[in-house]
Amino acid sequence: MKLETLPIGQYQENIYILHEDGHVLIIDPGRFPAEIRRHIGPQETVDGIILTHGHSDHTGAVDDLAEALDCPVYMHHGDQPLTDPSFRRTAGAEAPVYTALQDLPEGELQVGTFALQIYHTPGHSAGSVLVRYKNHLFTGDTLFAGSVGRTDLYGGDEDELIASLQFIKTLPHDLAVYPGHGPASTIARELKWNPYLHF
Repeated sequence: MKLETLPIGQYQENIYILHEDGHVLIIDPGRFPAEIRRHIGPQETVDGIILTHGHSDHTGAVDDLAEALDCPVYMHHGDQPLTDPSFRRTAGAEAPVYTALQDLPEGELQVGTFALQIYHTPGHSAGSVLVRYKNHLFTGDTLFAGSVGRTDLYGGDEDELIASLQFIKTLPHDLAVYPGHGPASTIARELKWNPYLHF
């Protein structure tokens, strides 16, 4: 398996590209679809696009990529208002996505050749999820190295985030953590150093 991290855009949002035996999974394509496509080989098949949540810095390249690559896009239904073109935008983090989105339910999910485990972790937004592939955990804006996501945007809820963090504390300590912004970490490191996991 090969994992590429592309921190691009105004907020340096981490776009992740997983390569496995000629197949590709894209996680949180925030901007610059042409740059993302340059990291996909001509013989590779893109099995899908996964969104950890619906904020615009994680979804901005979805429409262009879905059309060019002809692949499904998955997002938890809790964040549907953030991407619904008819939704009245007020908080600044929402942006329309015109591609049909498939629901990203909690539990096991097979996306092409990728066997994923999805954990629903609301708090940063109502539909925030963690995406686990093998020993890799993509945490979106729920958990960062040394910090956590904000809760003051549309759909955010501090009590829900605290509950989600309590769940994260139960995950295997050797999981590698790949957040939506900033450097990678591990569950063990965050349990030791992240003050938000000390509640």
